[in-house]
Amino acid sequence: MTNKLSPEQSWWGWKSLIVACILSLLFMIIFYVAINNEPDYMPSQKNKQMMETPEQMNHAEMHSSSSQ
Repeated sequence: MTNKLSPEQSWWGWKSLIVACILSLLFMIIFYVAINNEPDYMPSQKNKQMMETPEQMNHAEMHSSSSQ
């Protein structure tokens, strides 16, 4: 292999390495955000909503009964 085409000497080698690092970092950030924010249709979110609904109703009933 000639010295001009070696990855250490080629300008395209470093440029592609930097682009690959940026793209992989961007992918990892998007993946992290997607994992931490579960959508509403996930079973764990449905369980949280079912647990919160009676508490919200009890709070609303107590608030309305105290105002009467």
